[in-house]
Amino acid sequence: AVAEVLKEYGRIDVLVNNAGITQPVKTLEIGLEDYNRILDVNLRGTLLMSQAVIPAMQRQGGGSIVCLSSVSAQRGGGIFGGPHYSAAKAGVLGLTKAMAREFGPDQIRVNALTPGLIQTDITGGLLHDERRHAIIDSIPLGRLGAADDVAHAALFLASDLSSYLTGVTLDVNGGMLIH
Repeated sequence: AVAEVLKEYGRIDVLVNNAGITQPVKTLEIGLEDYNRILDVNLRGTLLMSQAVIPAMQRQGGGSIVCLSSVSAQRGGGIFGGPHYSAAKAGVLGLTKAMAREFGPDQIRVNALTPGLIQTDITGGLLHDERRHAIIDSIPLGRLGAADDVAHAALFLASDLSSYLTGVTLDVNGGMLIH
Protein backbone atom coordinates (compact mmCIF):
# COMPACT_ATOMS: atom_id res chain seq x y z
CA ALA A 1 0.00 0.00 0.00
CA VAL A 2 2.80 2.42 0.88
CA ALA A 3 4.65 1.64 -2.36
CA GLU A 4 1.46 2.31 -4.35
CA VAL A 5 0.89 5.68 -2.66
CA LEU A 6 4.51 6.68 -3.23
CA LYS A 7 4.29 5.57 -6.86
CA GLU A 8 1.11 7.56 -7.44
CA TYR A 9 1.84 10.71 -5.41
CA GLY A 10 5.58 10.66 -4.71
CA ARG A 11 5.15 11.34 -0.99
CA ILE A 12 3.19 10.43 2.12
CA ASP A 13 2.21 13.33 4.33
CA VAL A 14 -0.20 11.59 6.72
CA LEU A 15 -0.77 8.15 8.14
CA VAL A 16 -3.83 7.42 10.24
CA ASN A 17 -3.40 4.10 12.06
CA ASN A 18 -7.09 3.30 12.32
CA ALA A 19 -7.28 -0.50 12.05
CA GLY A 20 -8.68 -2.04 15.20
CA ILE A 21 -10.64 -4.98 16.50
CA THR A 22 -12.04 -5.81 19.90
CA GLN A 23 -13.44 -8.76 21.82
CA PRO A 24 -15.72 -8.39 24.85
CA VAL A 25 -14.39 -11.07 27.19
CA LYS A 26 -13.04 -11.23 30.74
CA THR A 27 -9.42 -11.89 31.68
CA LEU A 28 -9.80 -15.60 32.38
CA GLU A 29 -11.61 -16.13 29.07
CA ILE A 30 -8.79 -14.78 26.89
CA GLY A 31 -7.16 -17.49 24.82
CA LEU A 32 -3.68 -17.13 23.36
CA GLU A 33 -5.03 -17.03 19.80
CA ASP A 34 -7.48 -14.25 20.69
CA TYR A 35 -4.78 -12.34 22.59
CA ASN A 36 -2.43 -12.49 19.61
CA ARG A 37 -5.15 -11.47 17.16
CA ILE A 38 -6.19 -8.43 19.20
CA LEU A 39 -2.60 -7.28 19.78
CA ASP A 40 -1.56 -7.99 16.19
CA VAL A 41 -4.23 -5.76 14.66
CA ASN A 42 -4.30 -2.99 17.27
CA LEU A 43 -0.65 -2.67 18.28
CA ARG A 44 1.57 -4.54 15.83
CA GLY A 45 -0.35 -3.06 12.89
CA THR A 46 0.30 0.45 14.23
CA LEU A 47 4.01 -0.28 14.48
CA LEU A 48 4.30 -1.93 11.06
CA MET A 49 2.40 0.78 9.19
CA SER A 50 4.39 3.48 10.95
CA GLN A 51 7.65 1.73 10.06
CA ALA A 52 6.48 1.55 6.45
CA VAL A 53 5.87 5.32 6.09
CA ILE A 54 8.53 6.86 8.33
CA PRO A 55 11.43 6.50 5.84
CA ALA A 56 9.43 8.39 3.19
CA MET A 57 8.48 11.06 5.73
CA GLN A 58 12.15 11.39 6.75
CA ARG A 59 13.22 11.83 3.11
CA GLN A 60 10.60 14.51 2.48
CA GLY A 61 11.32 16.40 5.70
CA GLY A 62 8.29 15.58 7.83
CA GLY A 63 4.79 14.24 8.15
CA SER A 64 2.06 13.41 10.60
CA ILE A 65 1.08 10.05 12.08
CA VAL A 66 -2.21 9.76 13.95
CA CYS A 67 -2.67 6.61 16.02
CA LEU A 68 -6.10 5.47 17.17
CA SER A 69 -6.11 4.28 20.76
CA SER A 70 -9.20 4.17 22.98
CA VAL A 71 -10.63 5.51 26.20
CA SER A 72 -10.38 1.85 27.23
CA ALA A 73 -6.59 2.25 27.44
CA GLN A 74 -7.00 5.07 29.94
CA ARG A 75 -9.79 3.52 32.00
CA GLY A 76 -8.44 -0.02 32.10
CA GLY A 77 -11.49 -1.31 30.31
CA GLY A 78 -14.22 -0.19 28.08
CA ILE A 79 -17.76 -1.03 27.27
CA PHE A 80 -17.10 -3.59 24.53
CA GLY A 81 -13.39 -4.43 24.82
CA GLY A 82 -11.68 -7.01 26.95
CA PRO A 83 -8.49 -6.54 28.97
CA HIS A 84 -6.31 -7.53 26.01
CA TYR A 85 -7.95 -4.76 23.95
CA SER A 86 -7.22 -2.26 26.74
CA ALA A 87 -3.63 -3.47 26.90
CA ALA A 88 -3.16 -3.19 23.14
CA LYS A 89 -4.62 0.31 23.04
CA ALA A 90 -2.46 1.34 26.03
CA GLY A 91 0.49 0.01 24.05
CA VAL A 92 -0.55 2.29 21.19
CA LEU A 93 -0.28 5.28 23.57
CA GLY A 94 3.22 4.26 24.66
CA LEU A 95 4.31 3.59 21.09
CA THR A 96 2.91 6.96 20.00
CA LYS A 97 4.91 8.85 22.63
CA ALA A 98 8.08 6.88 21.91
CA MET A 99 7.82 7.54 18.17
CA ALA A 100 7.06 11.22 18.83
CA ARG A 101 10.31 11.54 20.80
CA GLU A 102 12.35 9.58 18.29
CA PHE A 103 11.09 11.22 15.11
CA GLY A 104 10.39 14.77 16.29
CA PRO A 105 13.85 15.86 15.08
CA ASP A 106 12.77 14.66 11.61
CA GLN A 107 9.67 16.90 11.83
CA ILE A 108 7.44 13.82 11.98
CA ARG A 109 4.64 14.46 14.43
CA VAL A 110 3.06 11.43 16.09
CA ASN A 111 -0.13 11.86 18.10
CA ALA A 112 -2.94 9.67 19.43
CA LEU A 113 -6.70 9.87 19.61
CA THR A 114 -8.62 8.16 22.39
CA PRO A 115 -12.23 7.86 21.26
CA GLY A 116 -14.93 7.01 23.74
CA LEU A 117 -18.10 5.25 22.69
CA ILE A 118 -18.70 6.09 19.06
CA GLN A 119 -22.04 5.30 17.44
CA THR A 120 -21.40 2.86 14.59
CA ASP A 121 -23.17 -0.09 12.99
CA ILE A 122 -21.35 -2.35 15.45
CA THR A 123 -22.23 -0.44 18.63
CA GLY A 124 -25.76 0.31 17.49
CA GLY A 125 -26.78 -3.33 17.69
CA LEU A 126 -25.09 -3.94 21.04
CA LEU A 127 -26.55 -1.08 23.07
CA HIS A 128 -30.00 -1.66 24.50
CA ASP A 129 -32.02 1.44 25.39
CA GLU A 130 -31.48 1.25 29.16
CA ARG A 131 -27.72 0.75 28.85
CA ARG A 132 -27.48 3.37 26.10
CA HIS A 133 -29.22 5.98 28.28
CA ALA A 134 -27.02 5.14 31.28
CA ILE A 135 -23.90 5.65 29.15
CA ILE A 136 -25.20 8.91 27.68
CA ASP A 137 -26.00 10.15 31.19
CA SER A 138 -22.32 9.67 32.10
CA ILE A 139 -21.12 11.83 29.18
CA PRO A 140 -21.06 15.58 29.93
CA LEU A 141 -21.97 16.48 26.33
CA GLY A 142 -24.99 14.17 26.63
CA ARG A 143 -24.57 12.12 23.46
CA LEU A 144 -22.61 9.29 21.92
CA GLY A 145 -19.85 10.25 19.55
CA ALA A 146 -20.18 10.06 15.80
CA ALA A 147 -17.57 8.79 13.35
CA ASP A 148 -17.23 12.38 12.11
CA ASP A 149 -16.16 13.49 15.60
CA VAL A 150 -13.18 11.16 15.40
CA ALA A 151 -12.49 12.03 11.76
CA HIS A 152 -12.45 15.76 12.52
CA ALA A 153 -10.00 15.24 15.39
CA ALA A 154 -7.78 13.12 13.12
CA LEU A 155 -7.93 15.83 10.46
CA PHE A 156 -6.84 18.42 13.03
CA LEU A 157 -3.86 16.30 14.11
CA ALA A 158 -2.95 15.54 10.50
CA SER A 159 -3.09 19.21 9.46
CA ASP A 160 -0.78 22.15 9.96
CA LEU A 161 -3.28 23.47 12.53
CA SER A 162 -1.50 21.17 14.98
CA SER A 163 2.04 21.84 13.72
CA TYR A 164 3.45 22.25 17.24
CA LEU A 165 1.83 19.13 18.70
CA THR A 166 3.57 15.79 19.02
CA GLY A 167 3.19 13.05 21.59
CA VAL A 168 -0.30 14.34 22.39
CA THR A 169 -3.21 12.15 23.47
CA LEU A 170 -6.42 13.85 22.41
CA ASP A 171 -9.60 12.58 24.08
CA VAL A 172 -12.60 12.37 21.75
CA ASN A 173 -15.25 11.24 24.20
CA GLY A 174 -17.59 14.10 25.01
CA GLY A 175 -15.98 14.50 28.42
CA MET A 176 -16.59 10.87 29.42
CA LEU A 177 -13.08 10.71 30.84
CA ILE A 178 -12.21 14.11 32.23
CA HIS A 179 -8.83 13.84 33.88
